Amino acid sequence: MRTLPNDKPFLPNHTTFALVFTALYGVALAFFMQYHELWFDETEPWLLALYSNSYTDLLTNKQFEGHPNLWYSLLYVITRFTDNLQALKITQWACALGFVFVFLRNAPFPRVTKLLICFGYYGLFEYGLISRLYAIELLTLFLICTFYPKRFTHWYGYVLLLILNAQTNLFGFLMSGVLGLLLLSEAFKIWKESPHWAPISTSQKIMGGFLWALGCGFSFWSMLRPVEPHKEFFPLTMPYYFFQSGTRLWQAFVPIPSFIVNFWNTSLLNNSKEIVLSGVLFLVIAGGLLGVKRLLYLFLLLFATLFFFFYLKFEGSLRHHAHYFIFTLAFYWIASFYQKEEHSSYPLLLQRFHLWTKKWFAKLLLVCAVLQVAAGVYALYIEVKYPFFPGKQVAEYLKTLPSHAIIVTEDEVTSSNITAYYGQPIFHLPNGNYRSFYVLNFLEDHNPRKFVLLDWAGAIAQQRQAPVIYISRNEIPYQWHTTPVILLKEYKGNYINTFSFFIYEIPPLPIPKKQITAEPPVGGL
Repeated sequence: MRTLPNDKPFLPNHTTFALVFTALYGVALAFFMQYHELWFDETEPWLLALYSNSYTDLLTNKQFEGHPNLWYSLLYVITRFTDNLQALKITQWACALGFVFVFLRNAPFPRVTKLLICFGYYGLFEYGLISRLYAIELLTLFLICTFYPKRFTHWYGYVLLLILNAQTNLFGFLMSGVLGLLLLSEAFKIWKESPHWAPISTSQKIMGGFLWALGCGFSFWSMLRPVEPHKEFFPLTMPYYFFQSGTRLWQAFVPIPSFIVNFWNTSLLNNSKEIVLSGVLFLVIAGGLLGVKRLLYLFLLLFATLFFFFYLKFEGSLRHHAHYFIFTLAFYWIASFYQKEEHSSYPLLLQRFHLWTKKWFAKLLLVCAVLQVAAGVYALYIEVKYPFFPGKQVAEYLKTLPSHAIIVTEDEVTSSNITAYYGQPIFHLPNGNYRSFYVLNFLEDHNPRKFVLLDWAGAIAQQRQAPVIYISRNEIPYQWHTTPVILLKEYKGNYINTFSFFIYEIPPLPIPKKQITAEPPVGGL
């Protein structure tokens, strides 16, 4: 089933085309990376790898991350050679170039569409600029699609790609799961005919299935987190999550944000319009796959899984919802290898619908790609003009303070980013020890209130006869505290990621022997 116009793959002109535009992509990405300030979701894996003394320590330290091990393992190897934070960006840059080259060279979509996708919001900003574990997922997924015709002749190599993809993140695990089911169903002749068929021995089928199941099982086990003190699922009785989940398909294809500085993970349209548009998109995508029933069934299974996952378990952000779009590309890529249509058994109306969606899907994809470029241009404009996250600025200010000052923080999650830029662990006041990366605190919701933490900071300052520099995410009414507190610096306002930091100094003054502190009745203080 050839769903889209396609030149014959693996020709020299494809390689030249891919090399030229991958090189241009690499230059563009490197240019914008100099403006990007990492945030804590990017630096946390780096810190876990950097400050783990052994690989066993790394696996223990990352148990609350909720991701498989591949990205962390790669960073662990890199941090054995360097502690320079720029190495994180270089690793991301290399992975992004990898998935762009594979996509441009081998994907069966028109060249203009491929270029727009790679230089659009996802290719250049969300999965290119931001150093997370999604670029390596796209690289392994696109390699799976590329070598799909060789899945039988290179049996164990293809199974290995499925296993690697499952180790990237939850979405890689889901995609490797359904593609593994497809592979085994074709290998065991559940379907009468399969393209590029080659005979495989029973022992190879069993061993390949075992390795695939083992790899997916290990990925799932590595994502499981210890029991946490919050509800594991959203309540079924709350329609908010249901309707929000109904908007995600449209947002994935058309990620046009609100035109504000804090645009990240916003959407221009209201929910009611997006739900309708998501339904239309779903029908068009499914209609185009009617000709390959095995892919249609797996598409429905995977998209239903995503819908209920976002509805019941994890509301997610655009980088998660975008997998509706990424998976659609993968399904249509694989569908292009199926020459024989299977829609003759459908009613005439469905047959006509299938032919109509095949005709219009390429145009729909092109329009979405153009809109993604528009979203990407705006995102990169804001990225250049405004900081992404204030952690780097805070760290640079801390380096200007006297060396005898004692730096403390109240929050491990956001402050871990400051630790990465500062280059050394920071004292965590509620736990009373130095921390280099975030560790889940089961009593985090019961941390002392801010005025109590100021008292503790004052006690440390008095004991060590040195000023304490207190980093807080909150603006504290310090004027009402019983001992002097000085506001040194504040970082709030125009940041893409909506977090603020306030830096206070507590001088080493004697602590009053008797005092009663009346805190203002403001929640969280």
